[in-house]
Amino acid sequence: MSSTLLAQDEGLKAYQSGDYDNARKYYESILSEKDEDAAAQFGLGTTAFQQQDLQGALDAFQRALETDNAELQSKAYYNIANALASQQKNEEALAFYRKSLELDPSDKDAKHNYEMIRYQQQQQEQQQEQQDQNQDQEKQEQQEQQKQDQQDQEQQDQNQQNEQDQQEQRSQEEQQQQLAQEDEEKQQDLQHAQAILDALKKDEKVNQKRQMAKARSKKLEKDW
Repeated sequence: MSSTLLAQDEGLKAYQSGDYDNARKYYESILSEKDEDAAAQFGLGTTAFQQQDLQGALDAFQRALETDNAELQSKAYYNIANALASQQKNEEALAFYRKSLELDPSDKDAKHNYEMIRYQQQQQEQQQEQQDQNQDQEKQEQQEQQKQDQQDQEQQDQNQQNEQDQQEQRSQEEQQQQLAQEDEEKQQDLQHAQAILDALKKDEKVNQKRQMAKARSKKLEKDW
């Protein structure tokens, strides 16, 4: 925080000794009599900033800008930028640092703070870009994994379906073989039964012939 005023005064002495309460009272006493005193507004802003009264500091620095003194304007812009930077309002702070440098291009503090914030922004942008890339890569990996899982599931379902089809085919083939075997056994039984029947018929014919021959033999014997 720049604390340079246009002239040495009691407020500046109190400020430099760390007695911010008395420094603020001094500048407020001056402003109560002469509100347009830009140097006193600047002094009030610096002490308010040290007291963590950021809004009071910003208001005082804004009023200090009404002076025609370019050096004081430059320092007021610089301190406004510092107050905004402390609130993480970096874009606004950069704008006020630029205004300060336009009035005093040799201000090394303003250049340093401006470059520091720009560097921090670049780092944040790079980190955000890297984070976005990581998120995109992670999202892509998740999509690829989901796609692979889906393909694996489809392949598993296909394998299960193929196995089920094969089991059904084997079952049908076994049923067909069993039916064929049963048909063959039935056919063999029929053939065997037919053979037995034929044999019985043959035996019956043989018996009939024997009976007829025996009957003729008896008849002939009776005729005798």
